[in-house]
Amino acid sequence: MKKTLFIVMLCILYYSCGSNDDDPCPEVVIDPIVQSIFIELVDNQGNNLIENGTFPAAGITAEFNDFLITGIVFTEVDGLENLITLNFLGSGGETTWLINLNDQVTDTLVLDLSLNIGECGFNTYTLNSALYNGIEQILMVDADFVGDTRIRVVRE
Repeated sequence: MKKTLFIVMLCILYYSCGSNDDDPCPEVVIDPIVQSIFIELVDNQGNNLIENGTFPAAGITAEFNDFLITGIVFTEVDGLENLITLNFLGSGGETTWLINLNDQVTDTLVLDLSLNIGECGFNTYTLNSALYNGIEQILMVDADFVGDTRIRVVRE
């Protein structure tokens, strides 16, 4: 049941559009648009707290709308190692994630998203802001990063 949300989301995203000649949507199934935020947890010296074992990757989970999501840290994907990865979900506005770093530590991430209705049922989001434990984060988007948007959270 923990992965139900993820499976349902993938099924919906693989929806294909109609076959009408006037329809601007292709008849083939298009890869879904999945947007994500990547979170790098570091200490005051810039050391990655997942990489150094402070918060082991296997123990980190997230909760969204009462769904528990596991496997949110990539450890063997070039460019995404030791980052927490969360997909943009919801109908826009504020979406709140609980990030369980271990059994004793739970952080809160609040994303302010604008939902952009697209053709063929493929919607996208604009990430307006991110609050991590109540602190506004700088949204980093750069050409060298393989993901969408990332934030660097300094945890003391």
